[in-house]
Amino acid sequence: MRILYLTDSRHGRDAWHDPSARHRCFHYADALSAAGVSARVASLDDVGRRSLNGFDHVVFHRPKFTRRFVKVFRWSSDTGAQLHADYDDLIFNPDFADQSPLYLNGNRPLRKVCDYFEQNHQAAACFDRAIISTRYLARQFQSLWPERRVTVLPNSLPRLFRAPGVGRADDQPFTLGYFPGSNSHKHDMAMISDVLQEFFHQHPSSRLLIAGRMNGDGLSGLAQHATFLPYADYNSYLTVLSRVDLSIAPLEHNVFNQAKSAVKLIESVAVGTPILSSANPDMDDHENELSSIVESNDGWRQALSQAMLQRDTDPRVSSALAERFSVRSRLPVLTGHFQCAG
Repeated sequence: MRILYLTDSRHGRDAWHDPSARHRCFHYADALSAAGVSARVASLDDVGRRSLNGFDHVVFHRPKFTRRFVKVFRWSSDTGAQLHADYDDLIFNPDFADQSPLYLNGNRPLRKVCDYFEQNHQAAACFDRAIISTRYLARQFQSLWPERRVTVLPNSLPRLFRAPGVGRADDQPFTLGYFPGSNSHKHDMAMISDVLQEFFHQHPSSRLLIAGRMNGDGLSGLAQHATFLPYADYNSYLTVLSRVDLSIAPLEHNVFNQAKSAVKLIESVAVGTPILSSANPDMDDHENELSSIVESNDGWRQALSQAMLQRDTDPRVSSALAERFSVRSRLPVLTGHFQCAG
């Protein structure tokens, strides 16, 4: 069995730097290769007609209906390969365009967001099979195309994942860590801003570390307690994550966040850092002894106070948890999907 993943990331040939492509394509291609299955990742823009020959399955990661997509889709189909779409975000239903963070956060005008969603919708409609990252997202996909074969394949830790093993220092103030992938998450943080201000009023020596693509806009009440670090590569991010006492993952209750993956939870517990998160279906699916899931501001208050009391400076890396959430443990789901398609 030979498998090709095709990414349509804005990073192009450097798609590894796209967290979505990394989790959905590179991690699984690597695990398949280690299991003796021929698998590789390529950019949609770089593949030629001849280079598509010989593959049994071609997985289009977050495909958009563009001229390039149509051409590569036709070439792939002509080879006789089974074609699959892979989605990890609610970007294929144009009815939700005006509720998208891309629009609400001012990143794109509504017209462009509608065009983007329509491109995704048209591309998704071309496939008989789809690989989807969460149960909720799969239900959204099947509400549009109920006859399609859909497999839920969660985001996972890479095969060669190694916890940094750094841990927290005894003399470090109690530190909350927040690791947003984009500035669009400022609304999620604003949701618990009052709760955090109360917490820091009660525990003035505590700190908030925000590492990633997010500035301090809208967080003025927390500025005196916050430290901002720039976006870092994957290994550096895991090291920083392992050094905080508690990772937090607030999510506004909306259809997009309900479809989100629990990847932040998975990475946090895998490096031994407890995490406190809002509820969503995938978070619920991955709950474990190092994670706490809350559904209200009162729940956040209680859980933060409890975490402060239970602070532990010793690393609590669980190899069992890391294996449970590893790409290796998910591989039978993926290979089963391909075998059924074949």
